[in-house]
Amino acid sequence: MPTPDFIRDLRRHVGTAELWIPAVRAVVVRRRADGRVLPSPEVLLVKRSDDGAWTVTAGILEPGEDPADGAIREVQEETALTACPVRVAGVFAHGPVEYANGDRCRYLDTVFEMETLDGEPRVNDDESVDVGWFPVTALPESLAEDQRMVIGWALDAGAPAQFTEPGTSHAEAAGEPAAQHD
Repeated sequence: MPTPDFIRDLRRHVGTAELWIPAVRAVVVRRRADGRVLPSPEVLLVKRSDDGAWTVTAGILEPGEDPADGAIREVQEETALTACPVRVAGVFAHGPVEYANGDRCRYLDTVFEMETLDGEPRVNDDESVDVGWFPVTALPESLAEDQRMVIGWALDAGAPAQFTEPGTSHAEAAGEPAAQHD
């Protein structure tokens, strides 16, 4: 995933110090296709070019950008689909993340349930190598637990926004063992 210009500018001042970065995850859900109700809802996933992982559409918000606008932008940039937010499905923090160049950050993700308005999904930028609809009953086995968590949140149609239990890491909430910190 390319680093936004504003993050590169900030890094010139703070070096590799840990940054707190607002981001979005857009879980695009398809419950109907060709005029019929699908037997199982489908979610749109992209296969990342940097590590080959399947993920929901996600990205860093631009300075001052509304999270809903950021979710719409990320879906369009990565998949060429026009989508709209249905609701905020959840909010959670994750990290720390340390990249190969030593940059460190934590993310605050606003998770949206989204629906498509127009278009057919395709790889639309250099951040991914594949894109496709997956029935929720047949998600890629390698799909990370945090991805499964946000998909579950989005599929809980009409539910209020969800969050990890206070004092619980997202890994623990998703069923992963808690990370140990010194």
